[in-house]
Amino acid sequence: MRHGSWVVAALTMWACGQAAEVRIDESKGIPPVKGSTEVALGSFTCGMPIVSGEVTVQTKVVGDGCELSFDRDVPVLRAEDYTNIPDLKGATALVQRIELTVKRLAFTDAATSTPLDLSTRVTSAQLSVNGQLVAEKESLTSLPKTVTLSGAALDAMKSKIDARQPASVRTRVVLVLPNMPPPPQRLLIDYDSQPAIILGATAPTFF
Repeated sequence: MRHGSWVVAALTMWACGQAAEVRIDESKGIPPVKGSTEVALGSFTCGMPIVSGEVTVQTKVVGDGCELSFDRDVPVLRAEDYTNIPDLKGATALVQRIELTVKRLAFTDAATSTPLDLSTRVTSAQLSVNGQLVAEKESLTSLPKTVTLSGAALDAMKSKIDARQPASVRTRVVLVLPNMPPPPQRLLIDYDSQPAIILGATAPTFF
C-alpha cells in the first residue's frame, strides 16, 4: 500500500514538472533564421544556374515562366550557446517542440526597391525549413504566422539539441516568375523567421 502511495506521489510530482515548459527564443539569444539573395536576371537563360555570392540559384522552365530555387544552411545554435544561454546551460530537459514564426518572405525589384506585385509578377512562392513548408504565396499577406516543426524537420534539430551539439536548419526558397511581364533586371529575395525551442521534462521510469 505504501509502495502504491509512493508511485502516485511521484507521478503527481512529475505531472507538475511536465507542465512547466521552458521557452528559449530571441529574448534568450536564439538568432533569427533569415537570409537575403540578389539574383541578376537581365541576361540569364532559364535552365542555367545563376551564381549569387555563395548561393547557386537553380532555374528551370515551368509552363509560361521560370522557376528559381536555392538552399542555404542557417546556424541556430552554436556550441558555446549551451554555455552562454542560461536555460541551456547544464539543462537535462529534452526538446518538446520547435516553433517558427515566419515574419517575412519578400521579392523586390532591386533596381527600383519596389516590391513585386504578387498577383501579376509572382506565379508561386514557397519557403521550406528542413524540408517542411512554412510559407507560400497565399500566406504572404497574412504574416507573421507561427508554425510548429514536425516529423523529419523537427527530428533534424531535436537530435542535435538533445545531444547539446551545434544545430542549423536548411532553408529552401522556390519561386516561379511568369515570362510576362518580364522579370526584373535584379531580383532581391529575402526571408526572416524566428525559431523558439521549447524544452520540457520526460516521464520517469519506476519499474
